[in-house]
Parts: sequence; C-alpha cells; structure tokens
Amino acid sequence: MAVEEIDFGSFLAQHDLLWDIPARQWLDGIPLANGHIGAMIWGDGNPLKVTLDKYDCWELREQQPDPQWFNYATLRRLVENGEHETIQAKFWRDICQPDLPHPTRLPLPRLEIDFAAPATAFRARLSLFNAQAAGTLQVADEQVEWVAFVHATQNLLVINMECEARPQVRVTMTHLTQPAEDNAAPAWDTLKKWGYNPPVLGQDEDIMWLQMQLPAGGQYVVAHQAQPTTSGLVVYVCILTHNDSPEPLTQAVRTVHYAAQAGVEKLAASHRKWWADFWPASFLAIPDGRLENLYYVEMYKLGCSCRPDGLPITLQGLWTADGVMPPWSGDYHLDMNVQESYWPIYTANRLEAGRCLYETFFRCLPRFQRQCRAFFGFDGAWSGCAVGPGGERIYGYPAVEFWPGNGAWLAHHFWLHWLYSRDEKFLRERAYPFMAAFMQTYVNLLEEGPDGKLHVPLSNSPEWGEGGPQAWVSDPTGDLALIRWLAGALLEAHDILGLDDPQAAQWQDVLQRLADYPQDEDQGLLVAADTPLAHSHRHFSHLMGIYPLGVLNPDDEDQRRLIERSLRHLRRQGTGQWTGWSFPWASLIAARAGLPNMAWQMLDIYCRCFIAPNSLHINGDPRRFGPSQFEYSPMTLEAGFAAAAALMEMLLQSYGELIRVFPALPDHWHDAYFDDLRAEGAFLVSSLLRGGQVVYIKVTSLAGCRCRIANPWNSEARLRLLDQDGADVPLQGAVLEFDTQPGSRYLLFSASQPPPDEDLQPLLPLRPAGQANWFGLRRLPRF
Repeated sequence: MAVEEIDFGSFLAQHDLLWDIPARQWLDGIPLANGHIGAMIWGDGNPLKVTLDKYDCWELREQQPDPQWFNYATLRRLVENGEHETIQAKFWRDICQPDLPHPTRLPLPRLEIDFAAPATAFRARLSLFNAQAAGTLQVADEQVEWVAFVHATQNLLVINMECEARPQVRVTMTHLTQPAEDNAAPAWDTLKKWGYNPPVLGQDEDIMWLQMQLPAGGQYVVAHQAQPTTSGLVVYVCILTHNDSPEPLTQAVRTVHYAAQAGVEKLAASHRKWWADFWPASFLAIPDGRLENLYYVEMYKLGCSCRPDGLPITLQGLWTADGVMPPWSGDYHLDMNVQESYWPIYTANRLEAGRCLYETFFRCLPRFQRQCRAFFGFDGAWSGCAVGPGGERIYGYPAVEFWPGNGAWLAHHFWLHWLYSRDEKFLRERAYPFMAAFMQTYVNLLEEGPDGKLHVPLSNSPEWGEGGPQAWVSDPTGDLALIRWLAGALLEAHDILGLDDPQAAQWQDVLQRLADYPQDEDQGLLVAADTPLAHSHRHFSHLMGIYPLGVLNPDDEDQRRLIERSLRHLRRQGTGQWTGWSFPWASLIAARAGLPNMAWQMLDIYCRCFIAPNSLHINGDPRRFGPSQFEYSPMTLEAGFAAAAALMEMLLQSYGELIRVFPALPDHWHDAYFDDLRAEGAFLVSSLLRGGQVVYIKVTSLAGCRCRIANPWNSEARLRLLDQDGADVPLQGAVLEFDTQPGSRYLLFSASQPPPDEDLQPLLPLRPAGQANWFGLRRLPRF
C-alpha cells in the first residue's frame, strides 16, 4: 500500500486525544499551534481559558561579562588553582542577575471566555488529522458546541461556538498578573523590574486589541473579535509582532477583519487542506497501541511546532504558560534539548521541519565566530549552551556554558540533513562551513600530551557535576566522540565536494593522533579522563558516540564489547537521577546497540511515568512511579520527539550506509508495518513484518545512490523493479546490494516466499476502544 492511499482520517481517529473532564490546569490543556503561534485551551468553562503564545516574542537584552575575567586563559588559571567561587561569580552570578533583563521567551496574555450562566459537563476531542479541537459545554439549559483551530498558514486562532439560543458570552484578555500555574510568581513582577510598562488596550470598531511595547524596541499585538452569528458566536484572534509587519497593530486588526469576512468554513477548509497534505509523509503501525498513539501525537506536535520560514522549536515550543516566566527562559538549550527535538524528522521523512533550525543557527554563525575570538583568542566558533534566536547568551552553569560541544553537536543536525537528503548544495553552502567552524575550535583547543596524543585539556561532560568544581574535566568522552565525528564527516564532505581546503590535512592529523576514549574493563566508557560514571546521571554525553554520532559501531566486534560494557554499567548505576528525556535517549542507544527489549522498556517507562495525561513531557516523576528521584513537573517538548525517534529506530536503521529493517523489536512484537520511512542515502523504505518474518522490503530511491540492505531472510532474495517490466534479479549474501536510479522503486522479497498481492496492501490496524485514544484527560486515568 502506498502511503498516499492510506485513509489517515479514519486511522488517526483512534489516536485522537479525549477530554472527559475539563483541564483545570494549563498543563493538561488542549494544544494547538502552526509553527508561529500557539494556543492551549483549558479551564472548565467558568471561564474557558486560552493561553496564547508566539515564537518570536522575546526579551533579547543581554548582560555582558567582564572581558578581563571572561576569557579562556583566566578560566584555565582559576580551574587549575581551585578558585571555584570566583568562577561561579565571574562566569555566572555576576552576568545572570535576576533583577536585570536577560534573554527569555515572553509569556503572552490569556484569552478568557465567560458565559452568562455556569458552564458544566465539559467534553472535548483533539482531532490529529484536522488539528482541530471540538467539544461541548452545558450552559444553563443549552448545550454549546465549540470548535477551535490555529490556522495552519495564518497567525489566526478561530473559536466557533454554536447553540440553539445564541449564548451570552464575554471575551476578555487577562494581563500578566494572573499566573496560569499555581504558586508561581507573576511574570509582571519580573517584567516591571526590567522596565516594561503595562500594555495598551484599545478598540477598533468591534475589534479589541492589546499592544505590548518591548523596552529594547519592538512590540507584540493581540487583536480579537467576538462576532455574533445566527447560531452562536465566532472569536477570531490574531497575534503579530514587529517581525511580521512594521505596523503590527494595523495588520493584526486588518487580519481579524479579513478573517471575519472570509468566515469559519473557508478558513477551516484551507486549514484542513494543509494538515491533510502533512500526514502522508510516512506511516507506521506497531503492536503497542499506546506507543503508536504517542508516536502520532508527537508527529502532530511536530506539525504544530515547525515551519520552514519560522523559528526552531524552543524548550516549550508554542505552549508557554501565561502569567509566569518560562522555565529555563524557554530558550534554545544546545547541550541536548534542541538536538532531541529534531531527531525524528529524518526517519519520519519530514526534512522540511529542519529548515528553520539550519537557517536560524547558520545566521548565528558570525556571532559564534566573534565569540570564539573574544573568549579563546583564536579562530573558530563558540555558541554557549542557552541562547536566544540570534545567538543571544543566557548564562547558567559555567562548565555547561563553556562546553565547546554545544555548537559542534548542533552541527551534527546539518550533517544528518545531508545524509538523508543528499542535497549537495546544502552540504556545500550550509553543512560544511558550519561544521568546519566548530571543528576549528577543537583543533585550536587540542594539546599534545606526553604520550604524543592530542588531548582536550579543559572541558565538561554536559550537566555532570552540575555547577560544582567536579564539572571541570579533561578528555570528556563526548568531546572526543564529537571530534572524531566532525573530522571524519568533514573529510568525507571535502572529497564529495571536490575541495582543496588546507584544513583537511589538520583534520586528518587529528584523527590519527586524537586520544583514545577514557575507558576501563569493568565500566566501559568513562565520563572523562579519570572520571568514571560514579553514580546515576541523566545526561549520556559519554555514550553519544553510540547514538546519535554513530562513531562507535556495534558491527565492529571490539567496539561492540566496549558498548556492552558501557551499557551494563549504565544499568548498574540505575535511573534514580535520570529525568524524563533520559529514557527516550537511552532507548535510542539501546536500539542502536542491539538491545531491543531495553529499547522498548525505556520507552514504556517514559510513556507511563514522565508525561502529563495529554502527552506533554514533564521532566520529573511527580506521581512517584519510582524510576526517578525528581518529582518536579516543568514541561519541555524534546523528550516526546526523542521518543518518536526511538520508536522509528526500532523499525529502521541506516547508519554506516547499510539499511536494516526491524533491527530492534522487543521479543513480544511479532507484527509491524511501516511505509516511506526515510533512510540515509535518500531512500524511502517500506516493509511488512508478519509472524516475526519480513514479508517484503520496498525502496524508493530519491537520489540514485547505491542501496545496501541487511538481508533479513538469511537466504537468497529477489529484486524487482516496480516501474518497468523485467525479470526478477537474484541477490545473495548477508548484504543485498544494487544500483538505483533517481525516482525508481524496488521490491525485495525472499526467493522462497514471494509476497502475494494482498500483502502489498496490508490492512491498517483499528484498535478496540480499550486500546485506543490513550491520551487526553479521563475521569478514570488510563495509566
């Protein structure tokens, strides 16, 4: 079955989110977004609350460090002398004063809809296929039916309410003094200290608006209109900033006016068209209904969170709580969060979702290069960890902010785009210069030791040691893995592009002389030189050579033994100090290492213990299931996206120019199916597993690369070209290899058991009620 033939509307209905009871807190609400603006619907109808958000609403003023202290030479001296209090002061506290402005996402006002009589009996459904929320409320003797969507291509929220007698409704906009979260300090307390004035409220005929001027320049505007209809009321809401128009107020009012003229049906039709086109990029079906449901909810969130012309996914995406300052500034954390957020886009065949990531941070490269020269005194690129959309710095733990791997790890996504797209223009104009800049930093940092090897003299393994003195280490395993990957990838790109770059000789020298990974016979990989994984820890930077970098290959016998020892020790130390996002990453590492039961178990624990009822990741284990000692619940998005990537890693792997189908399925999964998952080399791959046996593999070649597939039959296979007549070609061996042409489709199957035609169009699983619609908010919790 071709993915475009799948009835996604019917299939996805079993994965819709259901609310039997109202979301009385923001965290349990109904998320809507379009890659630019977002809305979270919550409340019981007394009032109905809508938390608004927009990606480019930022405070961007920075606190500047003292250059006499803030430099590499001074930092090394302070670390060597053990002057850790001075480091904390000069590299953190002095440049991170809470009463002074620093870059952060800004919470927006909240829309509230009050009915004239008490509202009861709230019910709602979030349709994944249409990206549309719909529900009912009982208001006095009338049932109010409502539908809401954030338009896929316009900065517009539409809420349509209907009932037999037109409801009396009051629509208001709250100020930032009423936090959406209990026991939270109002955002306005902070913003007043930073020089913000209250927003200006106004009216243009029947369109109400709120305008907030930013002290450093710029503004955001929220305009809304409550338009009566013959059967109810429609609320149109537009959110714009100075980035959308030089006159955002005028444009927002105009947008609401045009929306009201167009009407709900016309707007809904174009919105639904975008989402109908979104879903057929790829498809999968697995025996585990809850994990399958989670996967499609995460794909929905991805569609809500990314547009090629927008900004990348921040910590909370487009669902920042209103009335409070966002956790961790709601920024871009480059030591894991941004990377996890984009892991699923490659195999899910959604490469366009990464465009905003590459373009945003490529524009930051000149700044990163200036920062490197200013701090280190040499050429290269240095990003810091917590940054704004223009690379603005947000200072935190000194060692984490110092880590050279922040930008280098970000560069890995540029390389992944090349591997999965084979877009040579992108490789030449984006990936190569971005990667080379961060490699130059490492080349200049490395120092030759008494053993003749090149070593990293001072660095950090992200979040190890938190902000304390033990955070400073030498030869972190994560850095050494990044350096090996960068040097190898750059040399490969250098040859592909036919360049004559003098830096290539340096990269080759680094590969030959770089220090070995710190390791021992019992624990496997260490965190850094003389730094074992002495306790449970949430960040697996010492294992990033396994996943995502792939420079440690389980197909190599020696490396496989090292990987096995490392994961055995990881399990020995336990998960007590892990957070929610650790578990999907552990699943990915386990799947890559050939531990399918562990891969599934990590995802199962994540899904049971670390998400809110509506699937949002909450970092901690507040319900005390037991896997983690952390009981807090700040919401961030990256873990859900990483979980989607982990599920696909169980179904398809393609590292090292070898495609593997169903490489990491747990023992209790005997049937699975996927269509048009993307593999390295720009191949779209489809395959069916039935009764534990691979029935067929279908490949579409987008770039005409030579295709190599691990033989799942361990016997002779047949290759059939689907686009033209001809005899099947016999293929033998552990690896099935064949040349391809761009745009051509190929079918592989066991020579002893050709698939019947009906197997090429497998039935889509429709689950019984007890195994469907796992997420939402239920009167009786599902798990």
